[in-house]
Amino acid sequence: MSRRPDRVLLVVAGGIAAYKAPELVRALKAEGCDVQVIATPAALAFVTELALSTVSGRPVRTTLLDAAAEGSVGHIELADWPDTVLVAPATADLMARAAAGLAGDLATCVLLATRAPIVWAPAMNTNMWRHPATQKNLATLAGYGGEFVGPDRGELACGWVGEGRMIDPPILAAAARSRAARARGGPWVGRRVLVSAGPTRSHIDPVRFIANASTGAMGFAIAEEAAKQGASVTLVAGPVDRATPPAVQRVDVTSAGDMLEAMEAELERAPVDLVAMVAAVGDLEIERPHTGKLEKQALIPSMAALGWRRAVDVLATLTGRKRGATKFLGFAAQTVEGVDEAAITAELVRLGLHKLAYKGADALFVNRVGVPGLGFASDTNAGILLVRRGQQHVERPSGPPTPKRALARWLLDQLGAEFFEEGAR
Repeated sequence: MSRRPDRVLLVVAGGIAAYKAPELVRALKAEGCDVQVIATPAALAFVTELALSTVSGRPVRTTLLDAAAEGSVGHIELADWPDTVLVAPATADLMARAAAGLAGDLATCVLLATRAPIVWAPAMNTNMWRHPATQKNLATLAGYGGEFVGPDRGELACGWVGEGRMIDPPILAAAARSRAARARGGPWVGRRVLVSAGPTRSHIDPVRFIANASTGAMGFAIAEEAAKQGASVTLVAGPVDRATPPAVQRVDVTSAGDMLEAMEAELERAPVDLVAMVAAVGDLEIERPHTGKLEKQALIPSMAALGWRRAVDVLATLTGRKRGATKFLGFAAQTVEGVDEAAITAELVRLGLHKLAYKGADALFVNRVGVPGLGFASDTNAGILLVRRGQQHVERPSGPPTPKRALARWLLDQLGAEFFEEGAR
């Protein structure tokens, strides 16, 4: 089960930053959005209508006096269509006309008629941005409910360096999609989500440690996607070199024990709707790590003296202390030999059901690793979502390998429908 794509109406005004509009459309599409473009006549001096229609997959709307479109009052249809409107670049001129309530062209008509939330991405010269008239218009538009992203500081087309540069397209796309999701009121709006990601480490000595190949990509993707869909997200991350997703609170940890402690603290702090245990927690750890660096020739003889023990099972421990209505999602990476797809799937399900049971989770995503394009250190993944229903379970294959960000959307769609939408089990 999946919802329709979020609808974003992109209004491109006539500033030099309009040349980034095709990149912005691509970024919105990568976020899973359906995009319709309105370009002002001035915008078409910087970017072609053909480029915008090609990347959006829809004819670009440019004029109010379009007999074919206005036969059905096209500007009102456009105003009613989106979940959110993104104005990028938002020029000083368009902001002024919108603040005054003017409706002399297609863009201003739609901005006046829409009831969808509007996200503005200003782009202009520094002095134009700082001018009291522009700041007054900004305050007026914010008073109407508009949200502003940027401008950024950087090198401008006029040669100046300062405020006025349009925010980069991927950031704008994420902001627009997040606003659309909040406007639609999906199952994750207002939820609290706790995600773990990355590997854990157990140190042998100050410079050596035991770890695994997890990069944290899947966990970070789920955290980012949940935040975009309106959830309050805390990410407990093992040692990975990844930027924190926007609007996500991050707690960095190293060991399995650290991860358990951090997640228990979050569960104690406030009720959590979903715990997504995506981290690849190590199975073994050193009981007595050496305080100084072991010399190479002493490394092997010293290993036994360091002491080995099983690391804490974070997910099983958390579910054993389950609080309230919290739902738990686990992940299981499995190696399965063979080429027969049906046999591979059956074995993944068998292994996954075993882990679903002893981990005490409400759902578990089991995926194959050790093959190209799947699992650790890969941009794509695929697997089977197993959902517990009393003494029974349901199996939902994710399909062929897909980018991890898209898979994160799919997983949240499935879990939202299963646990949090009206009528959910």
